[in-house]
Amino acid sequence: MKFRTEINIKDYREGLTLVPMEGVTCIGSCFAGNIALKMRQSLWEAATPFGALYNPLSIAKVFHIALAKEEDRIRLINESIFEHGGILHTWLGDSSFSARSREQVTQNILRASESLRSSLQNDRILILTFGTAWCYFLSETPDAIVANCHKLPSSKFIRRRISVEEILSVWRRLLKQLKEQFPRLEIILTVSPVRHLKDGMTGNNLSKAILHLAVEELCAEYPFCHYFPAYEIMMDDLRDYRFYASDLSHPSEEALDYIWEKFQECYIEEEGRKTLKEGDNIYRGLAHRSILETEEERSARIASLEKRKAALIKRL
Repeated sequence: MKFRTEINIKDYREGLTLVPMEGVTCIGSCFAGNIALKMRQSLWEAATPFGALYNPLSIAKVFHIALAKEEDRIRLINESIFEHGGILHTWLGDSSFSARSREQVTQNILRASESLRSSLQNDRILILTFGTAWCYFLSETPDAIVANCHKLPSSKFIRRRISVEEILSVWRRLLKQLKEQFPRLEIILTVSPVRHLKDGMTGNNLSKAILHLAVEELCAEYPFCHYFPAYEIMMDDLRDYRFYASDLSHPSEEALDYIWEKFQECYIEEEGRKTLKEGDNIYRGLAHRSILETEEERSARIASLEKRKAALIKRL
């Protein structure tokens, strides 16, 4: 007797194989950050240059800036900077970019842009996670997309749900540009399993449906785009509130571990999974502290783990 509908991950493989320890770039909602964290905890290099970005238009915007010529990049960054409460912020991201001077904010964004561009040049895999189709635009400039409202009054924004066609019109051009500039790039697209309950159940479901339709079109049109069913694993396979965090929106640690296992099963060969397990053991050992361990014993243990880590990286 079956009590759950387990996702058959073999249906999603599509011939793409990831090699552990080769660079990966993760951009998008906090779920992209969670996957990157799981990779780094297995000693897999995973870059998240811009932090959490939730809607497809804001995600596209940071790519446009990273790929733009220097003069255009500076102009786009300057257009995104604003002052509030004596602090300079940017509409491109969260408060991690904020500072007390325009120059510092500009440098923070440039650093993230250069990191993204460098990752795209060096890495073969890009993981994109779309979180919501609900977007904020500036009231004074309705075409200006906002990635983070920085707790400003709602009167400063226009909030609306974008359409499938709006997403496709931006991402079709961007995907072509990415493939032209980085021919070896393979892209894994996901829809975040995090529920946006402030939109209501219906609003969240409509939003996710729009994202799914857009991602389906992109994957059908571009052979270098692949879909990973993180949303389906959470909603249809796990499908129980015990797999959610206390806010009932985000996946619990157990759920993230399960999705991470499915990700490995989908894209990584058995030998690669063994490598990740070895990396995870080394990472946990380095992070572990025992109150019964003397300083000399800990130093010896850490030195041994660092040696294993160096050998693992060298082997790969």
